Amino acid sequence: MMTPVNLPAEIHFGRGIRSRLIQALPPGPVLFIAGKHSRKRIEEEVIPRLEEREFRLFCGVSPEPPLEEVEQARELGREIGAVSVVGWGGGSAIDVAKSVAVLLPCPGTVADYFYGRRTIPGKGAFFAALPTTAGTGAELTANAVLRDPATDVKQSLRGGDMLADIALIDPDLVRDCPPDVIAGSGFDALTQAIESFLSRKATPVSRLLAGQAAEKLLFHLQNAFEGNLEELDFVTEGSMLGAAAFGQSGLGAVHGLAHPIGSILHVPHGVCCAILLPEVLRWNLPAARDAFTELAGQLGCASPEELIDRIESLRKMLQLPENFRRYGLEARHHAFILANCRSGSMKCNPRELSDAEVSELLERVS
Repeated sequence: MMTPVNLPAEIHFGRGIRSRLIQALPPGPVLFIAGKHSRKRIEEEVIPRLEEREFRLFCGVSPEPPLEEVEQARELGREIGAVSVVGWGGGSAIDVAKSVAVLLPCPGTVADYFYGRRTIPGKGAFFAALPTTAGTGAELTANAVLRDPATDVKQSLRGGDMLADIALIDPDLVRDCPPDVIAGSGFDALTQAIESFLSRKATPVSRLLAGQAAEKLLFHLQNAFEGNLEELDFVTEGSMLGAAAFGQSGLGAVHGLAHPIGSILHVPHGVCCAILLPEVLRWNLPAARDAFTELAGQLGCASPEELIDRIESLRKMLQLPENFRRYGLEARHHAFILANCRSGSMKCNPRELSDAEVSELLERVS
């Protein structure tokens, strides 16, 4: 039996591919939702080509987008009767755009759908995604990670058809990233690729994509971080392939834990992944040794243990922390993390973790 593959209707990769945006949009008003560093490029490259088409630009999306920003952007889109929503930026901007696109025609508040009080009925507005970071993979996935500041809950909005109608993945857009963003987002992408490969729901297709993604990221991320912009092409491609993989397979305990930790301690998501990945991999090894050994061999390592050592070396080279000490993770935070980590990602982890085992793992990275 063939396994269905859920991806955007169109995926285009390559330098300069962003130029295809205008011709891809249907007629009618456009809402642009962008990260704070993308405004200038949109104003110079895209808006002059809109001609008489009405548009609005919602710029400066927060790194962990709160529900209120989605509400504000949705109202802006409704004011002009937007038929298209363009997400241009990092994962947060794309997640807000994705949420707005699917919720434009829906009644009620964003919180209603975030907490499951209402169900997203189906497809919303036309949605185009242009990522400016190589890491989150939001341009290829059917969910949006949002946060409610009132409760500190950070989770995925799901439902309807949230996949992009077109994803334009242009490595030139990633070249504006500073090194710390390349490091953090790149480690997120590496984590996604590895977790996808080891996921309980992995398929032959997802493992093929995840293995290729992990190879590109592990071999090219350090050089990209150190300023070799040509290497960013491989990192961006690796991020894209990893997103295509985990959209089919789900992730694992790193992402299950990273969301509540990032929410309560305001730790950048890629940093959470970098800290958690080696410890989670050591925990998973007894339950996933065969798949782990296969991945290690594909990445030029003699054993899973050698691959974990290599991941830790890469983390150090990228100047990412090895624990949460600077962020103040303490035992008093465990209850919140335990209450909010049992997500779909955790269910895909190859080895179960009890609450006591999660607390033990958190102690090791505190």
